[in-house]
Amino acid sequence: EAETEAALDRIRFTTDLDEAVSDADFVTEAAVEKQSVKEDIFADLDRAAHREAILATNTSGLNITRLAEVTDRPGQVVGTHWFNPPMLMDLVEVIVTEHTEESVVDTAETLVESFGKTPIRCRRDIPSFIVNRLMRPYGEEPAWMVYRGEHTMREIDAAMKYGEGFPMGPFELADYTGAIQLRVEGAEDHLEDDRPLSYDTDVCPLLYQLYEKGRYGRKTDAGYYDYADRDEPEIPVDAGQGFDALLVWAPIVNEAAKLVQHDVATPEDIDTGARLGGNWPQGPLEKADEVGADAVLSRLTEVASRHERTAKVAETLPCDLLVEKADAGETFY
Repeated sequence: EAETEAALDRIRFTTDLDEAVSDADFVTEAAVEKQSVKEDIFADLDRAAHREAILATNTSGLNITRLAEVTDRPGQVVGTHWFNPPMLMDLVEVIVTEHTEESVVDTAETLVESFGKTPIRCRRDIPSFIVNRLMRPYGEEPAWMVYRGEHTMREIDAAMKYGEGFPMGPFELADYTGAIQLRVEGAEDHLEDDRPLSYDTDVCPLLYQLYEKGRYGRKTDAGYYDYADRDEPEIPVDAGQGFDALLVWAPIVNEAAKLVQHDVATPEDIDTGARLGGNWPQGPLEKADEVGADAVLSRLTEVASRHERTAKVAETLPCDLLVEKADAGETFY
């Protein structure tokens, strides 16, 4: 209790930005996920903070390079994406822009470690960084499978939750996080993003159908599942028997392989991010090595063949590195 009181005594609260950052060496912004709002804040931080101060953003996927470029210290701007809730989650993504100085990255990682957290480095400023890029196909491809009538939500959720060991299946997770609303309302922003590896894909029509009905997830008592009369969706343990979980894993592995191919992150950091940031049973590249890149490539080709829209297929086409690993019989580790 004394230690808790001492920690609270070291915290000062203020609504005055100048007062808050005037003598700070490391400033972390954690405002609403709106690019324009964050750019305005960074312009103010640049004016108010002393010249040696490092400015960090807690964004989960917005353009950090643009935040850096509204300041006169772009080399001292870095991303530090803390996973929520930060007191329980061990992971922090440290994101590097083309301007960020190496010493700034080192300082950010050292600070993260001093809090007892595990940093993983995202070497390029790309949309959604590392973990959220892996989460996207986890929710995206299953939605298309259900929309096309190939599988049911409970079938997929049961297979991934009870069969593969994920904390939640993709539909249960989407309802929990409000992903239906986030995906639909964020679609236009993604299309306007000019960073490397930007998204250029269709939103599954199923999400639009749910969105237009106001079915955003748990917070509206209805999303993929109904919650008016129950707190948890009914997902029978045996509902996923016979479902090939590699159909869900394959696009995720492909995304992870892209990150390695484009020098965004190491296999170790990608898999650490999946385990600590998503509480996954294993990382996607660990999974690929377990089943073989050739098996992943086979399922990915099947997933891609099911899409009629060219833009959507582009996201599921095998990346060069995955094809090379499959052809050579090589592993990621």
